[in-house]
Amino acid sequence: MKNEKWKYKVGGRARGIIPSLFLAVLFGGVSIYLYLDKQGIFLFSLLLTAIALVLVFVCIFQAKFVKVLIGERGIFYQTKPGNGRFAAYREISEAWESSGESLNGMEQHFVNYRPADGRVVRFPFYPYESEGVHYLIKCVREGGAGILPPDTDEGCKAYIIDGKIYGKTSIVVCIALLALMLAITVPLISGVRGRGLGGIMLLGGIGTALIILAAVIIRYLCFKVWIGKSGFYFRSGPFNGRFYQYRDIAGCKIEKKVYKHYSRFYSGPGRQLYYYYFIFTDKSGRIRKFQFQQPIYGHEVETLKKRIDQAAGISRKRRKTRKSSI
Repeated sequence: MKNEKWKYKVGGRARGIIPSLFLAVLFGGVSIYLYLDKQGIFLFSLLLTAIALVLVFVCIFQAKFVKVLIGERGIFYQTKPGNGRFAAYREISEAWESSGESLNGMEQHFVNYRPADGRVVRFPFYPYESEGVHYLIKCVREGGAGILPPDTDEGCKAYIIDGKIYGKTSIVVCIALLALMLAITVPLISGVRGRGLGGIMLLGGIGTALIILAAVIIRYLCFKVWIGKSGFYFRSGPFNGRFYQYRDIAGCKIEKKVYKHYSRFYSGPGRQLYYYYFIFTDKSGRIRKFQFQQPIYGHEVETLKKRIDQAAGISRKRRKTRKSSI
């Protein structure tokens, strides 16, 4: 790897560090002023300062340790100190690009590749980095490993959809928001002595935050879709996992839903939220669905739908053959 000539670099840049530094200085200055003025609310601004400093640290960490180097013979991928790994193109069985709208409607782009151990590795990139991404995919395909007949076992690779990606980040954000809410509401609850409508609303807000945190943790630990050659395994909770044969699925579809979120404090047109669902009906007529991130798992979900449709087409051909033989 030392002699490798790197042609492109993805990541490894301190994106967002200037806004984070600005917020840290702003909230820090407010915290000092409120503390010197002996106002107890300085704890709230101090918490915001801590969050801004964490964002600064994340930006510096990503710039230093999170990077992808693309060379003539292979790719080097690193996400933290000491875990950098080089993979030669001949060792990568497939590579693809996935993109789509995230929850807030922002367009996101990801590169996915499967090294020799079979584990899919993915990383985000920006449009101005697409030249290096296209070069990576081109090298994998020209290497021969990424070109496989669709009717072979190798062509029916297994894919996994789960809640691990951004799962820890979501949990940390929920915990931070819960701590922020507690820092705001605990003094207010003591002021109203937990009585009346105000106390109920404050306690209800904390309860809602706890429910959201529990849902995020359950999705991180339990949600899983394993896509195999003859069927797929689906689990959305701790005890409802089940394996489905493709031929036992009566129908499936990918559905995109757009919701508008209106704020009581803003009279504008509202903010649009984008949700993607995979919906399938088993042979008993039961309809089940799961939400997925289109920019991350679009390829996997399309593969799942394609294999279900192919199994349905084979079943229809067999029925026609039986009828014609009769």
